[in-house]
Amino acid sequence: MLGLKRDALIRGQQSLWQRRRLLAVGPEVEVAVPTLDDLILTKRFGRRPKDLEDIRLLEALRSEEPE
Repeated sequence: MLGLKRDALIRGQQSLWQRRRLLAVGPEVEVAVPTLDDLILTKRFGRRPKDLEDIRLLEALRSEEPE
């Protein structure tokens, strides 16, 4: 059973990595960041009080994004 959970987690991390966004933070310097939806998803897994507050704020930010 643990093997299945581990495999699902690895596949999930690979999907997150494929959807990442690269941000230019300087000349020839890029940083990989998760999409807003993926960041919210990872916060949901954490379920710490701070994560729950972050989710609320991130969802408010998402609702302000232009389509």
